[in-house]
Amino acid sequence: MTHRQSTDSDQQVHGPEDPSQAPRGLTIPGMHSLLAPLVIADTNSSHPQSAPRVLDLGAGPGGMSYRLQQAGFQMEACDLFPELFQCPGVTCQLADACQPLPYNNEQFDAIVAVEVVEHLESQLTLFGEIHRLLKPGGKFFFTTPNIASLKSRLSYLLTGYFYSHGPLDPNVDDPVSQHIGPSTPDRYYYLLARAGLDLNRLTTDRLQRSSLGLAWLAPLIWGLTQLKYSTTKGTRMENSPPTLFGRTLIGVAQKRAGRQQQAA
Repeated sequence: MTHRQSTDSDQQVHGPEDPSQAPRGLTIPGMHSLLAPLVIADTNSSHPQSAPRVLDLGAGPGGMSYRLQQAGFQMEACDLFPELFQCPGVTCQLADACQPLPYNNEQFDAIVAVEVVEHLESQLTLFGEIHRLLKPGGKFFFTTPNIASLKSRLSYLLTGYFYSHGPLDPNVDDPVSQHIGPSTPDRYYYLLARAGLDLNRLTTDRLQRSSLGLAWLAPLIWGLTQLKYSTTKGTRMENSPPTLFGRTLIGVAQKRAGRQQQAA
């Protein structure tokens, strides 16, 4: 994939110096307001005596950076389009999530990626970089469209496309505009494990009404899965009630302390 070329002037973008002057667009409710409390609680519990260092990966305008900065975290951010970043007092570097990221090894206590992984051709490459950047025991928080919901499974059956995905245009150079890498919970569990990260928590943001209307399919899915496949952590995540009925996946993976990532 060909990505936009940058100039020296947009390698780093600094938000306004006064943190009290937050752009209005950074305070709107949404996925950031749902994920931020989870990041704050989980990360603070692991670092009660110091301000955690956190990377906002694919930061966009900086909504997550702003919320975590207000909670006392030491924030850094990166994005394919850093000139769009607006968070006061935080630096955003140019970075392509399909390439090595511009940071040193074991630099962060946590990394957050909101609606990023579905845009990538190689999620394993990014997960390997996240493993490299996290300190031992550090956590990776991510959100992504749930393509394993009952609504999404029906969509794929009828149209060949998952929920929130559609036909791909090879002539579009901007990866942000397309959902390239649909992955199910079981596949995320596998890819993260290959990169040395344990997917310890997987839930969803809210119930999807159209999936609730297909609830009669759930017992059939559970029975067939148990009959055909051995029960693993991945298969349990794949067909759990939050997965079958939820809209957006929220995952928390942890770097294995003292263990190396497997071959990427």
